[in-house]
Amino acid sequence: ATGLMNLCMAAGVNPVSGEIFVVGTDAINQVRFEPNVNGIFLRVMYGIVDPVTLESNNGDLNTHLDYTSHTTTDVQRERSIGDPRGITWNADGGRAYVTGMGSNNVIVITPSGERPASDSVIEVGEGPTGIVADNSRDQLYVLNRFEGTLSIISMDSHLETARVAFFDPTPETVRIGR
Repeated sequence: ATGLMNLCMAAGVNPVSGEIFVVGTDAINQVRFEPNVNGIFLRVMYGIVDPVTLESNNGDLNTHLDYTSHTTTDVQRERSIGDPRGITWNADGGRAYVTGMGSNNVIVITPSGERPASDSVIEVGEGPTGIVADNSRDQLYVLNRFEGTLSIISMDSHLETARVAFFDPTPETVRIGR
């Protein structure tokens, strides 16, 4: 089952279809008190809106998780995205890339919001937020805010090819607190 998002974090437009994609989370706010929530607090969602008809649909970006269980394996956890913060598209509109600030990764999705079976998780630095596509070079650039780095990802191999540090004036006590 899918729900609506109650916290939208980023939006991107498919360059071919013109559809608007939104990523965010749906917290289980209607359930009160920890014993009732029992370990499941939110889902990471996407929404797709047709800008002409305003028809929309949504879905879960972590469909591999079994929400009836309160625990999961390390393999399933590593496939998951947490706290999505950015989305960008490749030039032909065939793939979108979503940053997971809470999971330190980027996931790949199709125009229908599904995750391809292979190459769907790309590990990056700590706290990935912003993401842009450099389609002329077949590269993605990801801002890893907590780590103070920029990840460069090959859109062909879906691998991080470089990680470059940048100056971060954040006070040390704030950096440690992250």
